[in-house]
Amino acid sequence: MGLFELIKLLSDARVDYVVVGGLAVALHGYRRLTMDVDIVAAMDAANLERLIGCAKAAGLRPVIPVDIDALAKPELIAQWHREKGMLAFGLRSPDAMAAIMDVMVAPVVPFAELKRDAAVIDVGMLKVPIASIDHLIAMKTGTGRSKDAVDIEELRKIQAEESP
Repeated sequence: MGLFELIKLLSDARVDYVVVGGLAVALHGYRRLTMDVDIVAAMDAANLERLIGCAKAAGLRPVIPVDIDALAKPELIAQWHREKGMLAFGLRSPDAMAAIMDVMVAPVVPFAELKRDAAVIDVGMLKVPIASIDHLIAMKTGTGRSKDAVDIEELRKIQAEESP
């Protein structure tokens, strides 16, 4: 299953999410290669149930040795973030070249703000909610990763081109 097939699955199931990370950067217009879908999702029980259902349907399994249903336990996720520094609940397919999804569990920008300011991009028949450029910059600032520094630079160029 490819990235956009995974996004279609999320959209069809009415999962409340916003795409962040490299795919969001690419959808804003910077030609960038990415192999995964990073999302921030509403962490309410019903939405997490839909998200987990999609992950199971796509054959995704947690990277860490836990049951996928652990994603629906906010107190456990908060504990892992606090004690182990977990930033994302990684989901992978056993197939080497299949879909990868990271569910951000402690985003710098809260979901409500991401959702409020998200741009909705048409990708074929899909309407994909992606984090705003400002929010992507905030999420990529201070990570220490060189690819994030490049993303920030490119996002600022896109912002400058879009400004009147």
